[in-house]
Amino acid sequence: MTDTTTRPAAPRLPDLAAFGIESHWRNQARTTRTLLVAFPHPDDESFGNAGTLARYSAEGVGVHYACVTRGECGTVDPKFLEGYPDIFTLRTAELTCAAEALGLRAVHYLGYRDSGMPDTPDNANPAAFVQAPRAEAIGKVVALMRALRPQVVITFGPYGGYGHPDHIRIHEVTVAAFHLAADPAAYPEQIAAGLAPFQPLKLYYPTFGTRFLKIAVLLMRLLRRDPRHFGENGDVDMVRAAEEATPPTTVVACGAYREQILRAWHCHASQEGGMAWVERLPEALQRFFLGKQQFTRVVPPPRRPGVHEHDLFAGLRPRPR
Repeated sequence: MTDTTTRPAAPRLPDLAAFGIESHWRNQARTTRTLLVAFPHPDDESFGNAGTLARYSAEGVGVHYACVTRGECGTVDPKFLEGYPDIFTLRTAELTCAAEALGLRAVHYLGYRDSGMPDTPDNANPAAFVQAPRAEAIGKVVALMRALRPQVVITFGPYGGYGHPDHIRIHEVTVAAFHLAADPAAYPEQIAAGLAPFQPLKLYYPTFGTRFLKIAVLLMRLLRRDPRHFGENGDVDMVRAAEEATPPTTVVACGAYREQILRAWHCHASQEGGMAWVERLPEALQRFFLGKQQFTRVVPPPRRPGVHEHDLFAGLRPRPR
């Protein structure tokens, strides 16, 4: 006998465009575990945490990337612009490629302009992320949390890794959103539009740890390079970065995803110069450098110092579909 019972349709996500968010979906299937990563630029998802994102995507987690800007202020060799009208379009295409390589469910653009570095004209541009009204930017991340309902959220720590204004601002915005998403008094217009309050359970910052960065500073000095003026533009203070680094509490093994990591890096070819040295290493050393990624668990706070966790979803029960 044929079952003709009408089953209720699964609830659809509200149109996030109504909240100023441009979503590019690769897969809208529901998952029992969801991870939201909030960083400012195309490539931030790949050069820091590609292995972690590839691992959880492969394990069936719904991995979403909230990307604040299109990286308009990135330095790009003119050869990479062939076929692209501008850096905006180029770096958007690069992120689309990386999302495929890492198996992301979607990329959600928040619609702000890259802020560049401090004391530059880009930093003062009215469309820059650092110039955006804080409540507006926080509201966009709250909307994403309420719509996607992630158990785990990753964003930059207080210093943003190396002091980039956009990195620091996304830290401030995401942490505020994390604590407001469950408050029914916050952004009531979202609730009226169908986004129920929701509280993510865990919040992490990516980290290299102070030890690694202090060793890097020492090596730079031995090589007669100024660690306070590191990077292609000499605007990265590695001494400050080491001082500001948060201690690792969580180490995620991702050595099995080396190929996905390298593919994602290659997608961001216009920005890959600083990572090229890794690919020149013997495969064994590549696996050493790419085999794990470290995080600081902020919520819930760890009960003891040191590394004591090896899974971002440790202790969490999968949510029903």
